[in-house]
Amino acid sequence: MSKLTDIHQQQGAVMGERNGVTLPMSYGDARAEHIAVRKNILLSDYSHFGIASISGEGAWSLLNRLVSGDVSSIRDEQAMYSLILDEKGNIITDLYIACDDERFLLISEWMTGEALCDMLRAMLEGNEEEFEDIEDIESLTPEWGTLHIEGPYAWELLAELYGMDVIGLPFQEHMRVDDEILLRSGKHGEYSYKLMGSQDSLANIWEQLLEAGEKYDLRTGGLNYQRLARLENPCWEPQIFNDFTRCPIELQMQWVVRYDKESFTGLEAVAARVEEGVPLRVVGMIIPGKPEHTPKRGDQVTLDGTSIGEVITYGYSEDLEAGLGRLMIKSSLAWADIDAYKIETTTGSIPVKTSAVPFARNYSFLVNPSEHSYVDSSRPRDLLQQMELQKAKDEKEAKEKAEKEALAVADSAPKA
Repeated sequence: MSKLTDIHQQQGAVMGERNGVTLPMSYGDARAEHIAVRKNILLSDYSHFGIASISGEGAWSLLNRLVSGDVSSIRDEQAMYSLILDEKGNIITDLYIACDDERFLLISEWMTGEALCDMLRAMLEGNEEEFEDIEDIESLTPEWGTLHIEGPYAWELLAELYGMDVIGLPFQEHMRVDDEILLRSGKHGEYSYKLMGSQDSLANIWEQLLEAGEKYDLRTGGLNYQRLARLENPCWEPQIFNDFTRCPIELQMQWVVRYDKESFTGLEAVAARVEEGVPLRVVGMIIPGKPEHTPKRGDQVTLDGTSIGEVITYGYSEDLEAGLGRLMIKSSLAWADIDAYKIETTTGSIPVKTSAVPFARNYSFLVNPSEHSYVDSSRPRDLLQQMELQKAKDEKEAKEKAEKEALAVADSAPKA
């Protein structure tokens, strides 16, 4: 048991297991934790992420043969999101790849660090001459862990602790902060940072973040908040999609696949699916308000009484005041903004409209680190407040101008 786990238990977290790691599922109220992600800052333990390292001059070429993205496109302190596929072109896991000085880091939500190493070693076995100069392949977890700092003002809290360079850190890049690595990346649409380092160091940092985060109304959270966050900002989750498909084309994740690469595991299979076409695709769906009948996983989707697919997932978003979900339907019909379909539940039919994803109105889009602040009262909190202040300023100036013009007219009028 780590020092960080002890802290969670002392603070009353409801513990569970993800990817073989014991960590918080909730700190009491998943809905409040979700609101913190959208409005303030949420601090979570993401130590279920497996982290592996590969180093040596041939590291990039071996890694490039394994993943669907082009590793040669990233440089030191840059990162990328990619997939690992099997020979049939199906998703094994998604992951981040970070170029860290003389090594690459593989960071996966769904695989342990050792499992990632096993895949690299299997790729290397029998091909040592092709991929020479591989110095080391090692798992950094479970000795390492990950803290997740997410929300519209996550950058401001981290800049207070680690300096102004945090504010200028681009999406999918990372920087060294003391002995830890801070990676800006996320799946929920808000400002999001992963702080990776030793478990003992992260336990101390957790306490520092709690203290510094009070004035930002920071909340601690467990992984259960992801259900609402990922309902609004869908991402690949094996427990949701694997029963339906693991094909990146059917999942509308072809944007993660580089077909122009010379070779990687699963390339031929995926390219063949693109050429042949796929029978089904995933598309978002939205039902305004709370429906009379609640859709469930596996409910049939129909067009003019004929089945065209089924429901993958459904939930209600209080923020959007709508039911949201994903459908698996015939590829030729999987387009956004179609309102001709129905979901057949056990209690009745529901009209449904297809939708592009994400659904969420991410608050971070209204927050500019160079102009806004949660704690500095001399600066507006967000774009909306900035517009309100500017409107009030303009109205005041217009009023003062009108009053001056009225006085000037009065002064120039002939005297009796």
